[in-house]
Amino acid sequence: MQTIMGKFGQLFAIFASPLILGAGASMASASPHDRAISLNVIEDTGTVEVQVVADSQVTQQVEFEIELTGASNSRHKSSVTLAPDGRKVLSRMRINASDGWCARLTVSEASGGQYTLTEGDCGLI
Repeated sequence: MQTIMGKFGQLFAIFASPLILGAGASMASASPHDRAISLNVIEDTGTVEVQVVADSQVTQQVEFEIELTGASNSRHKSSVTLAPDGRKVLSRMRINASDGWCARLTVSEASGGQYTLTEGDCGLI
């Protein structure tokens, strides 16, 4: 009985490993070209404007949270249905950039794609 179970365990490990790895790959975040939302940064003398930009290829529900930290802290959280009708600015924030700044955008798409985008001095603040 032990040899049958031992062989079964070996066969299970051989065949299950690719399935488990494949499942993990499907949960990986979307590639930059497939992402419904991006982060656009406009730097000007002493200020930074951060824009959350939608550019979805399909109609879908998306949730996002943008946090901008530096001289002050701001946070905006939203849930929106995107249509495939071109680029649109969903949210816009400005901050004084003299003391360093960090923008962190976390996105969850209805398709299961999840990703976090950062800009600025996020490792230093």
